[in-house]
Amino acid sequence: MAKELVIQGVESVVQDLRLKLPDLSSFHFILIGSPTRMARVNRKAKRVLKQIREKGFSEKPIAVFDTYGPVPTDLKELEKSKKSLYPGAAGILHMVAKTESLNVHSKALHCEVKGMKGPLGDNELEKAASFAKEFVSTIGERPHI
Repeated sequence: MAKELVIQGVESVVQDLRLKLPDLSSFHFILIGSPTRMARVNRKAKRVLKQIREKGFSEKPIAVFDTYGPVPTDLKELEKSKKSLYPGAAGILHMVAKTESLNVHSKALHCEVKGMKGPLGDNELEKAASFAKEFVSTIGERPHI
């Protein structure tokens, strides 16, 4: 997503959620994500949503995303695994953002991974780039590099 933002002429900063947040006053939007583990979101991602509201980011747009999987191909196994995949980290982050009165994008990105820690599944990088491009297009005027 960061590469696509640069292609779109938007400066991007990739931030590890375990680190202290930078000053957000110059940021125009945020994309925040987490892996889905047992249908849950990383606590740090939820905490960051609360922190960005406290830092005055409630009016600026944010979008949420997650990774999930690997997804079983057997239909019976897939049915069993649904309870550990949904609503997923992005669904939870979206709900938390709404609760925190953040300006959250109506769509969330869900990317499948092939193993517990990746890599991303086939075509997922393209899906992520497309999501970033679409999100930025909804913002209107944006800062250029």
